Amino acid sequence: MTEPEAVQAPDWLAAAHELALGLADIADELALSRFGGAVPAQTKPDGSPVTEVDRMVESALRQRIEAAFPEHAVMGEETGGAIDPGRPTWVLDPIDGTKNFMRGVPVFAALIGVVWQGRGVVGVASAPALAERYDAALGMGARRNGLPMCVSAIGRLEDASVLHGALEWYRDAALWSVLGDLADTAWTVRGFGDFWMHLLVASGTAEAAFETGLKAWDIAALEAIVTEAGGRMTAWDGGAPLDGAGDVLTTNGLLHAELTARLT
Repeated sequence: MTEPEAVQAPDWLAAAHELALGLADIADELALSRFGGAVPAQTKPDGSPVTEVDRMVESALRQRIEAAFPEHAVMGEETGGAIDPGRPTWVLDPIDGTKNFMRGVPVFAALIGVVWQGRGVVGVASAPALAERYDAALGMGARRNGLPMCVSAIGRLEDASVLHGALEWYRDAALWSVLGDLADTAWTVRGFGDFWMHLLVASGTAEAAFETGLKAWDIAALEAIVTEAGGRMTAWDGGAPLDGAGDVLTTNGLLHAELTARLT
């Protein structure tokens, strides 16, 4: 397991961070305009739902990014694209937690990230129905609702709150055993899922979160926020989260080595 290399902030970073915050305002307004009512959805080839609001949000954000940074690439959950290793790439999840959004559960967010040199360097996660917004940029720290935040200082698993994703990912007997062992050891183990659990780690209200089956749009914004809050986000084996097979571990840093060993 290696520590991420230090990266010097590029000259476009502050402007990209400012734009990302403005994009979150747009995403919030569009999502809240339809939240709480009947939201028709279609099923994508991977079995996940998509609503017209997902598509509306992503389209609106793409238009503004392409106008402000025509030299950057854009990748989104709903309309495609890819991370370009040769230039900054905006990575969008217009509504993370679409199933919650459809059922009137307030735990959903727009995730707006910028990937550069293989890592998330700008991140905004805006959950308007919770009145929560998290943001960060490389070298600029992380904030919750505009106030600085950081991970916890808890260094013992026995004192830690550990969060996990949906139980269907743990049908494998070995993974089920790992989850059971953690439940026997940690102070508490709970299944929160989606963006929310990683932000709880970043804000110091939990110590670790792990899940699998993630895509780049689930990861990019959160990596920037967690890292700038003083935590760590990697694949389960300790590699870069955007290089992995979709398995992600987020911790306050102090518990990372122990949890990596348990998951691999």
